Amino acid sequence: MKGKLGSFTIIVLVIAIMGLFAMNIYQGYKYERLQAEVNEYQNTQEQWFEKNKQELTSLSAYSSPQHVKEVKEAMKLSNASVGQTIIIDTTTRSQTGSDAEGKE
Repeated sequence: MKGKLGSFTIIVLVIAIMGLFAMNIYQGYKYERLQAEVNEYQNTQEQWFEKNKQELTSLSAYSSPQHVKEVKEAMKLSNASVGQTIIIDTTTRSQTGSDAEGKE
Protein backbone atom coordinates (compact mmCIF):
# COMPACT_ATOMS: atom_id res chain seq x y z
CA MET A 1 0.00 0.00 0.00
CA LYS A 2 2.80 2.34 0.90
CA GLY A 3 4.62 1.70 -2.39
CA LYS A 4 1.54 2.46 -4.45
CA LEU A 5 1.00 5.76 -2.62
CA GLY A 6 4.65 6.79 -3.10
CA SER A 7 4.65 5.99 -6.81
CA PHE A 8 1.31 7.79 -7.24
CA THR A 9 2.75 10.88 -5.54
CA ILE A 10 5.81 10.80 -7.80
CA ILE A 11 3.62 10.51 -10.91
CA VAL A 12 1.45 13.44 -9.77
CA LEU A 13 4.56 15.55 -9.08
CA VAL A 14 6.05 14.73 -12.50
CA ILE A 15 2.78 15.66 -14.22
CA ALA A 16 2.54 18.88 -12.17
CA ILE A 17 6.14 19.84 -13.01
CA MET A 18 5.52 19.16 -16.71
CA GLY A 19 2.32 21.25 -16.57
CA LEU A 20 4.15 24.12 -14.90
CA PHE A 21 6.90 23.88 -17.50
CA ALA A 22 4.31 24.01 -20.30
CA MET A 23 2.64 27.05 -18.68
CA ASN A 24 6.04 28.75 -18.43
CA ILE A 25 6.65 28.18 -22.13
CA TYR A 26 3.22 29.59 -22.97
CA GLN A 27 3.83 32.67 -20.80
CA GLY A 28 7.16 33.26 -22.55
CA TYR A 29 5.48 33.03 -25.93
CA LYS A 30 2.72 35.40 -24.82
CA TYR A 31 5.28 37.87 -23.44
CA GLU A 32 7.25 37.90 -26.71
CA ARG A 33 4.08 38.46 -28.71
CA LEU A 34 3.02 41.36 -26.49
CA GLN A 35 6.53 42.82 -26.57
CA ALA A 36 6.46 42.81 -30.39
CA GLU A 37 3.08 44.56 -30.33
CA VAL A 38 4.35 47.22 -27.91
CA ASN A 39 7.42 47.79 -30.11
CA GLU A 40 5.15 48.22 -33.12
CA TYR A 41 3.04 50.77 -31.24
CA GLN A 42 6.18 52.64 -30.16
CA ASN A 43 7.44 52.79 -33.74
CA THR A 44 4.07 54.07 -34.94
CA GLN A 45 4.04 56.67 -32.16
CA GLU A 46 7.53 57.86 -33.10
CA GLN A 47 6.51 58.14 -36.76
CA TRP A 48 3.45 60.20 -35.84
CA PHE A 49 5.54 62.38 -33.54
CA GLU A 50 8.04 63.10 -36.31
CA LYS A 51 5.26 63.83 -38.78
CA ASN A 52 3.57 66.20 -36.33
CA LYS A 53 6.88 67.92 -35.68
CA GLN A 54 7.35 68.48 -39.41
CA GLU A 55 3.79 69.78 -39.75
CA LEU A 56 4.32 72.24 -36.89
CA THR A 57 7.53 73.42 -38.51
CA SER A 58 5.76 74.04 -41.81
CA LEU A 59 2.92 75.83 -40.03
CA SER A 60 5.34 78.11 -38.25
CA ALA A 61 6.95 78.90 -41.60
CA TYR A 62 3.56 79.93 -43.02
CA SER A 63 2.82 82.22 -40.10
CA SER A 64 6.21 83.91 -40.12
CA PRO A 65 6.25 87.65 -40.88
CA GLN A 66 8.42 87.04 -43.95
CA HIS A 67 5.85 84.67 -45.47
CA VAL A 68 2.97 87.01 -44.69
CA LYS A 69 4.87 89.84 -46.39
CA GLU A 70 5.48 87.66 -49.48
CA VAL A 71 1.79 86.72 -49.70
CA LYS A 72 0.79 90.37 -49.26
CA GLU A 73 3.09 91.42 -52.09
CA ALA A 74 1.98 88.54 -54.34
CA MET A 75 -1.69 89.39 -53.87
CA LYS A 76 -1.01 93.14 -54.08
CA LEU A 77 -2.68 93.83 -50.75
CA SER A 78 -2.31 97.04 -48.79
CA ASN A 79 -1.92 97.50 -45.06
CA ALA A 80 -5.22 97.78 -43.21
CA SER A 81 -5.75 100.58 -40.76
CA VAL A 82 -7.58 100.09 -37.49
CA GLY A 83 -10.86 101.24 -39.01
CA GLN A 84 -10.55 98.71 -41.82
CA THR A 85 -10.13 95.69 -39.57
CA ILE A 86 -12.56 92.88 -40.37
CA ILE A 87 -13.75 90.56 -37.62
CA ILE A 88 -14.74 87.08 -38.74
CA ASP A 89 -17.27 85.31 -36.55
CA THR A 90 -16.39 81.62 -36.48
CA THR A 91 -19.27 80.66 -34.18
CA THR A 92 -21.87 80.70 -36.96
CA ARG A 93 -22.53 77.52 -38.87
CA SER A 94 -21.39 77.35 -42.46
CA GLN A 95 -23.85 76.43 -45.18
CA THR A 96 -23.22 73.16 -46.93
CA GLY A 97 -24.90 71.02 -49.54
CA SER A 98 -28.03 72.20 -51.33
CA ASP A 99 -28.41 75.34 -49.13
CA ALA A 100 -25.05 76.68 -50.32
CA GLU A 101 -25.81 75.85 -53.96
CA GLY A 102 -29.16 77.68 -53.90
CA LYS A 103 -27.59 80.96 -52.77
CA GLU A 104 -24.98 81.13 -55.54
